[in-house]
Amino acid sequence: MGPRIIAITNQKGGVGKTTTAINFSCGLARKGFKVLLVDLDPQAHATIGLGLEPGSYKLAVHDVLVNKTRVEDVIVETQVSGLYLLPSHIRLDRAEQQLIPEMYRESILQRALDGVDFQFILIDCRPTLGILTVNALKACNFIIVPCEIARYSLEGFADLMETIQTVKSAEEFHLERQLRILLTKYDARKSVSVEWVMRQLEPFRGLLFETKIRQNEALNQAHMAMEPIFTFKPNSFGAEDYAQLTEEFLRLCLR
Repeated sequence: MGPRIIAITNQKGGVGKTTTAINFSCGLARKGFKVLLVDLDPQAHATIGLGLEPGSYKLAVHDVLVNKTRVEDVIVETQVSGLYLLPSHIRLDRAEQQLIPEMYRESILQRALDGVDFQFILIDCRPTLGILTVNALKACNFIIVPCEIARYSLEGFADLMETIQTVKSAEEFHLERQLRILLTKYDARKSVSVEWVMRQLEPFRGLLFETKIRQNEALNQAHMAMEPIFTFKPNSFGAEDYAQLTEEFLRLCLR
């Protein structure tokens, strides 16, 4: 059986997508799994958040997609035992245009990841529905959609779900088993906002993770410190929530 490949995506920015990619991948590594995080966003925030400054590495995911460099030649180790990174760089932004004339361009990442030796591969997508995100959706066998508890967090949500169903239409992909929505920046005191978002998500209630990522300043501070929350502030609500998310996901995918 190949690796579990998880795309973390939402075309709305600022919903906790990269925060989830970093800390969920770290949570899996802490459970003893060999994990690869693929930073598929030209902003390279997941790369920076794991301690790599732009310019400190020569090769990045752009080289895999455009230049057909082997994934194994680009992967770097992180400070977290068991967690590896396929870093990004701003030049990835040009890849969307460069990939247009490619044959089977939607499957380039899938083919590149075929046979790599990891138990879990997480893909931090850019907040658009372009070729890069379609590559992630094509490659994955599980999707996590972070959703902020805020008025505009669901903008484009219908388009995202339609894109997922289109990309996965030729596969045996079951939304009820292979997709989950993760509520982020959750604050139970903001009852009006919580109730509004939950009403909008009512048709998808069966796809919601039970775990909610609470609003927690330590998560922002950890990103600025270029560390996962588990090493930056292990006793925080953020660390507690991402540890709980890891446990819930493992129960779901390994049952």
